[in-house]
Amino acid sequence: MTALPVSKLRHVLAAPLIVAGLGLAAASSATATPPVTETAPIACDIAVDQNGRMVSFQGRVQASHDLSGTYNLTLSGGGTNIRQGGAFAADAGDIVTLGQANLSGTPDRYDADLTLSIDGETYSCATNL
Repeated sequence: MTALPVSKLRHVLAAPLIVAGLGLAAASSATATPPVTETAPIACDIAVDQNGRMVSFQGRVQASHDLSGTYNLTLSGGGTNIRQGGAFAADAGDIVTLGQANLSGTPDRYDADLTLSIDGETYSCATNL
């Protein structure tokens, strides 16, 4: 799970990963960016699970400290246009689900986007495929 603050596109932030729900571990991007010295306050992603003819999308966030903000989850494609959003709060270390949908077909049929706004920063969350 990684988060990229949109306002800092020149830096890919190191972000915590969910490790069996027990804590945080450091992660870094596989892109060719210089070493990062900052740490994001969150780790977030869109979990994608295929089960037979159904695909499940689930927005998730894990905070390094207690925080609150807003989220927007959008899913489109295959005749689908879903928009979910609202306020959320996360305690340090907890994994919070931010919207979810079960759709027919395969993941490549859909575009998924999860954006978080926290303390004036905007984070774009990766799809976990």
